[in-house]
Amino acid sequence: MADTVATMIGGEIHYWRVARRHWDRILESARSLSVQVIGTYVPWAYHETREDEYDFSRLEEFLEAVERGGFKVFARPGPFIYSEYRNWGIADHAVPYHKLHPEFQRKAARWIAAAMDAIRPYLGRLVIAVQADNEIDPMLHYYGEDLGFADWLGERYGTIDDLNRAWGTTYAAFDEAMPTLAPFVEDQRLYDGCRYRYDLATKYARWVVGEYRNNGCHVPIVLNTWPGVDAQNWRDLSELADVYGIDPYPPNECRTGFRYFRERLRLLRAVTDVPYLAEFASGIWHGMPDRSYSPDHYRLTTLTALASGVRGWNWYMLVDRDNWTGAPINERGVTRPQIGLTFAEAVENFRALAAAPPPETSCAVTWSWRCQQIAQIRKTDVDDPLFDVLHEMGVEYDFVDVDRDFDPPRMVLVGGDVECPERLWRYVEDGGNLVLFQKLIDGCPRPDGTSHPGPRNLEVSLGFVTDGAVSAYRRVPGTPITARQLPIPADEDERRFIELGVGRTYTTGYHEKRGAGTVTVLGCPPSADAILALHRFFQIEIPVLPLTPGVHAVKRGDRIIVLNPGEAKSARLRADGRVRHVDLPRCSGVIVGTKDGDS
Repeated sequence: MADTVATMIGGEIHYWRVARRHWDRILESARSLSVQVIGTYVPWAYHETREDEYDFSRLEEFLEAVERGGFKVFARPGPFIYSEYRNWGIADHAVPYHKLHPEFQRKAARWIAAAMDAIRPYLGRLVIAVQADNEIDPMLHYYGEDLGFADWLGERYGTIDDLNRAWGTTYAAFDEAMPTLAPFVEDQRLYDGCRYRYDLATKYARWVVGEYRNNGCHVPIVLNTWPGVDAQNWRDLSELADVYGIDPYPPNECRTGFRYFRERLRLLRAVTDVPYLAEFASGIWHGMPDRSYSPDHYRLTTLTALASGVRGWNWYMLVDRDNWTGAPINERGVTRPQIGLTFAEAVENFRALAAAPPPETSCAVTWSWRCQQIAQIRKTDVDDPLFDVLHEMGVEYDFVDVDRDFDPPRMVLVGGDVECPERLWRYVEDGGNLVLFQKLIDGCPRPDGTSHPGPRNLEVSLGFVTDGAVSAYRRVPGTPITARQLPIPADEDERRFIELGVGRTYTTGYHEKRGAGTVTVLGCPPSADAILALHRFFQIEIPVLPLTPGVHAVKRGDRIIVLNPGEAKSARLRADGRVRHVDLPRCSGVIVGTKDGDS
């Protein structure tokens, strides 16, 4: 069932936001774009005429119009819907209570029961999926930081003595502690505060999904979040829902944030077998900067989604409304010509890849929720140049969640901090190849020293040249990896000094057998040359390697998707032992067969 939902293209239309007299024209235009599913919120605050009294006549009229048009429906009854709606869609009398408050849940349970009564006659036949709430967030900015923190600590630590040992405090009771949610100091208090925020969202998600199931929702239940990871652990939510998706709104033409967009799509693929975009930016609400999307933007973002293995999406919005602009269909049902053509092209590309396998990758990179969550709160990227290097190479890779068991890839690169490395060591013992640059994990011997801060032109014995400071070991637990100083061009007045260093050699890392697998430590900065050398060393082929800077490429079965977030160019890439040339329009991409192109 979940697979059926996520292999369909949908678009959002809010029946109470557009005039009834335009519905048929709007649906006709949606059909011309090859949309198959119509999404809509079902607002509590709109349908409740007085507390516990509801009028669903407008919804029923809309559902019947959609059914006559031959579409299916993706219903989103909240309780929270956001949608730039008063109270984010909940009734006035529910506003004073946070999502985990018994009084809110009592009121919201009655709303869910009423909404399901209205939708039930259409379930399966017309309504093929129901979303439980929207972008679930504990809303600490409204309701305060402490939403049961003492109880949470009690469940986590058991005794106050155990908490005091972990925190270095002398509290007499759990209720003396306060949540730490901003990373002024990185310590166990912060780590617990971050996990607490995740757990609040997960606890509410479990409740709201349960309410829909208890009220007879037998179609797939969807959960969604924004692309950030500050407030929700995606893995937790994906395990509660039949379908899990994110809501990306990248800047126009991804002029900034293309790396962020691609990484979030990889993470989505890592947490669910059916990657879905519950809100795929289509137009924008008034006042949002740099979101006036061009046709090129839609070409690039839809091809990027397909390159990342996304199985379906819901365009948000499909139609302009009171405070929404730039959608492919205006509020009178007229399709904007250039954007409409782009949307039809995106659906054609989607169908061409509907049966394609997931993206082929040659390696994976570690993902740590705590590390990424704290970086997100700081509004920064994780401080590890590995991510920049991989993005600049334009190759596809997977994320492995180090907090959970994962399917073993041929090679795992450690990126960012890893709090609990036990699963990585188990991966090695079972036959995996683990690679670390200058960020080590517990269980790796620390270097005895380093080079001076700024060496250049060091020849690494693994088969590449590096620049920058390197680690230095007196002894290593495996086969040494060395870095030898090569000659450096110099002015005559400095030449003799420079020559003193030529030939100086550092033991900068090692390659060690552990169990059935290996550990490779490279005490030099990550670089494209280093990553290519690692693939040669382990005899792992990169499925498709862009040879032109700024180009990204992914192989899915017998198709190669080539992405170009910049100006038009002729690109070269290597795949299946051949070099091929591809002409790329600006801010777009192409899909080519594996046999297409030059050799």
